[in-house]
Amino acid sequence: MKDDLIKVKKKLLSSFVIAIVSACILFGIIYYFGTGILDYYFTATNYLYNREIPYIEKFQNYVSENNISTSDISDYDKWMIENDISFYSIHKDGKVIYSKVNVDTFISEAKDWYDYRLTGSYRMPVKFSDTEAYVFIYAGFTEKYYIVLMILDAGFSVFVGIALVYLRIRKIIAGYQIELEETQSQEKKTRQEKDELMRNMAHDLRTPLTGLMTYIDIMKLENQSDEENQKYLDIITDKVMDIKTQMDTLLDFSLASSEKNIELDKPIEAEYAVGDYLSEMYAVLHERGYSIDIDKIIWEKVKIAVNMGLVSRVFANLTDNVCKYANKDKLVIMETFFDKHIFEVKIGNGICDDKTLLESTGIGLKSVDMMMLRMNGSMSYSREHGMFWVKLEFPIVK
Repeated sequence: MKDDLIKVKKKLLSSFVIAIVSACILFGIIYYFGTGILDYYFTATNYLYNREIPYIEKFQNYVSENNISTSDISDYDKWMIENDISFYSIHKDGKVIYSKVNVDTFISEAKDWYDYRLTGSYRMPVKFSDTEAYVFIYAGFTEKYYIVLMILDAGFSVFVGIALVYLRIRKIIAGYQIELEETQSQEKKTRQEKDELMRNMAHDLRTPLTGLMTYIDIMKLENQSDEENQKYLDIITDKVMDIKTQMDTLLDFSLASSEKNIELDKPIEAEYAVGDYLSEMYAVLHERGYSIDIDKIIWEKVKIAVNMGLVSRVFANLTDNVCKYANKDKLVIMETFFDKHIFEVKIGNGICDDKTLLESTGIGLKSVDMMMLRMNGSMSYSREHGMFWVKLEFPIVK
């Protein structure tokens, strides 16, 4: 599991790295060709002329109205600032009289429009009071296009990067889903084979056990007068019955843990569903010498849906557990309880002081738990004040 998490982390990290590198490369390629196209458009068309002419005309009117000469730098500098001119230059006889940048920063792609040496073809004549000069005015006509290009390029590149990560994650998830399905399929097959083996073993062992029990009964009849032999035969009988009980429990566990659908019978009243099994359990325990308290068994007119075959096996397992591990000197208590949604059966027995009698694999209770789950119920157990309690919960059906 830890190795799988490490592999997933490495794949995710590599996916993010690939996405970031790909997005950066894509951004650079689009921006390179995009700025090239914009530069070509600005220089090969009349775009700049069309944007510059209104400013030149407006500046000419200002110069004429205020009788400004080429030496009145502060006057036309004031006009340039008021009209948000980013850069301008004034030339006469091929020499620059004055040039000024009115912005603190500008994007590098527009740097040529801030260099008076590179804007000669865009200068236009303006008549000052003392002479005629050529003026270039740039009010950031092109920069908005570069900014829009940058934003769109960045957005598209980020989108492509996210899409790459998404597709990569989907591929990783799909791969693990296939692996998980294969693992689950293999586990299901293994579980089915194990259940089949358990059932076959239980059935195969039942046949010789039945034969052995018959042979023991014959030996008992032949040795009725020999008390010592009868004693040993009784011990053998008990052990054989223990083995048979374990085989039955093994079958119950196999059935409860299998994936075979369990159909529930039609809902019937709780008393008819479990009452006979509680009575049977009472009779068996009473015959074995246990004292049983049934004063708290009550019944109400509510219905539960169960599988009678499973209910029979549940109480058979609980009866066997009490017979094996309960202290005969203490009461066995049987109780029932009803609330709005649940019908409960509680069985408690004294815990035996001989700890060796408590040694168990717990497969009986596990079988009961799994069989209850197959009937949409539950089983729980607890130890309280020297008593071992098992609680069965059945959902009430309206």
